[in-house]
Amino acid sequence: MKFINVIVLIVLCSLNSLNAQDTIQNIKIQPKCIYATWISLNNEPFKINGVLYEIKDSSILVSSTIFFKDYSKGRMVNLHINNIETIKIRRIDRAGKGVLIGAITGFAVGGSIGIISGDDPPTQHLLRFSAGQKALMYGCPLAFGGAVIGGLIGSIKIKIPINGSVNNYNRNKNQLIEYSIKKK
Repeated sequence: MKFINVIVLIVLCSLNSLNAQDTIQNIKIQPKCIYATWISLNNEPFKINGVLYEIKDSSILVSSTIFFKDYSKGRMVNLHINNIETIKIRRIDRAGKGVLIGAITGFAVGGSIGIISGDDPPTQHLLRFSAGQKALMYGCPLAFGGAVIGGLIGSIKIKIPINGSVNNYNRNKNQLIEYSIKKK
């Protein structure tokens, strides 16, 4: 019996050293947050949409897609600072999370109001509602209203004015680097 215990102890102690080499070598690190970008140009009527890929000294590189896993394979647009009027940025999943959080909050508030109001007293009226029925009656409309408000709040974009100025660009450069895919 002691011999088996010694063997088990040796095996358990040697398990840590069995992994002598890491096999994971070519993993591309994806950023935690992806930010959608809308860039207004000074002399052009249209906007450029995509993801900030890289922030350079006098230009920015924008990937025109937000759906690829490897943004460097998308169509890249190199924009010089003198041509940029404003940059608007928003997290890609922010609006959807706002809708979800708003709907859950609205339903919880409405349901709480319905539960707190309690059952209707037994009277001669035809319409009597229990606390559970009131919770659903108040919760569903407030869930819809909360979803609308949450979606509106979630769709707010961060606006960074550049106006073709190198000084404005340099002032906001660190913030733009935080929103870009490729960090320096």
